[in-house]
Amino acid sequence: MSAALLRKGLNLMSGDVKVQGRKANRGQPSAADRLANTTKKGRMKQLERIRRQLETNKATVKGKIVKSALEEYKKNKAADHTEENLRYLLGSKQLTESSITQKVEMYSRGRKAKDRPKLKKVKKEETRIFSERDFKKFEREYFGAS
Repeated sequence: MSAALLRKGLNLMSGDVKVQGRKANRGQPSAADRLANTTKKGRMKQLERIRRQLETNKATVKGKIVKSALEEYKKNKAADHTEENLRYLLGSKQLTESSITQKVEMYSRGRKAKDRPKLKKVKKEETRIFSERDFKKFEREYFGAS
């Protein structure tokens, strides 16, 4: 077991213990001597418990369930919901008004001018102030009898 793993394990177990690198530890007591238990047996138990925890945390293939690639593909494959959606849309009897539908379509189109439909200009009916009889009368009075 490496010294770095041991240091990390000791730091996890007791937050107040700070063990420096190898060069800084010269002349200082070892990490095992800094443990809470002072007896040799207590220290050994504690070190063994830390070692077991470090070993169990390793990522291994043992105990892993191997899954078939085909099963994974089928599970993650995108499903086609078109038929369900069509049945739902055709099954609904509630119809919206055409003016509301046109508004929704207009809002959902793009904002660029090329995406907007050309609005049809509604021609107003020409209303005449003077009738044909009035024109004939004016013509007779102004230009003379014709």
